[in-house]
Amino acid sequence: MTKILVIEDEAPLRQEIIDWLTFERYEVSGAADGVEGVNAVILNPPDLIVCDISMPRLDGYGVLLDLQSHSALQRIPFIFLSAKTSHDDIRKGMQLGADDYVTKPFRRLELLQAIRVRLEKRAEQDLQHQNQVEAFKNALEAEHEKRLLQAKLVAMFSHDFRNQLTVILASASLMRDYADHLTAQRRMERLNAVEGAARVLLGMLDDMLDVAQMESGNFVLKAEPLNVAQFIDDIVQEFQKVPGEKHQLYFHSNFAELIVTDSRLLRQIADNLIANAIKYSPLGTDILITLEKVDGCCRLTITDHGIGIPEADLSHLSDIFFRGSNVGKIAGTGLGLAVVKQAADLLGGTISINSQVGVGTAITAVLPYVGVVT
Repeated sequence: MTKILVIEDEAPLRQEIIDWLTFERYEVSGAADGVEGVNAVILNPPDLIVCDISMPRLDGYGVLLDLQSHSALQRIPFIFLSAKTSHDDIRKGMQLGADDYVTKPFRRLELLQAIRVRLEKRAEQDLQHQNQVEAFKNALEAEHEKRLLQAKLVAMFSHDFRNQLTVILASASLMRDYADHLTAQRRMERLNAVEGAARVLLGMLDDMLDVAQMESGNFVLKAEPLNVAQFIDDIVQEFQKVPGEKHQLYFHSNFAELIVTDSRLLRQIADNLIANAIKYSPLGTDILITLEKVDGCCRLTITDHGIGIPEADLSHLSDIFFRGSNVGKIAGTGLGLAVVKQAADLLGGTISINSQVGVGTAITAVLPYVGVVT
């Protein structure tokens, strides 16, 4: 129940106001002068104060000033009652922090209306304050989550960077210190290992930079003419040349035109989907990459014969850092499909997954392009 305190030195008027407000189902108490009123507010803060100005010991202005000196009491709605009607009197009260001013004599409805307006305004202010606090809380939680994600990203990339750098440094040291003991084939294997590790590092850097730009909303599309079939074929050949690669990659395409699209996003999609197919497929299995022209879109499908994806995991695959529950000790950051999903979104495309555990996975990206170069 809303609590109202009436501070008025004229006992009959004070009691009449108390009766009015009690009839309106407010919880009402009274104080006979300013000092008594301030003590009552401090002891049991009300939801609204109705206060006369001209009172013995401490007038209404003094009451308001006293309450304003208490931070916990400053926001209580305050309505002045007074026979003083000059502009200076009203302005003084408002400058001190009063919310309204009702002049004597006043009618019951006039006072009730002033009280309702002040209480509604206070409720609105409380709601706005609550929303602001909630928004600030959510912003802090989001920032905290963002920092945790960033820390995890740095930790995971640092680990994978270190592994690839170790390959480069060890291969370089081997070729420098044991050149006389290495056959030409062995030296070529080490050079290929250096090149492969360097490509992995470049890919990881591209992923990190693209994710940062996509997450911040600063990624700018750069559409340019592209022989998309040759582009995808080049990517496939790069994977096929990776040292130690034992998968057979097959690429088929019915594209003949030059299209206008963002090659960076297309590379992110193709790179990550092919890399995932290789990573989660047994050695020696085939991986099929198909590129088709369908209704003004590129349809890129990568099909493998790998471990498959549990049905319960499918809806989470585009979450940053999420990895399937059946990946075991297979290394990875959980960024691949998140990057693919964001890249496809930027191109206005879609990603669909058809997978069966223990059988394999087919992931299809349908990607609109700006136009065809004639």
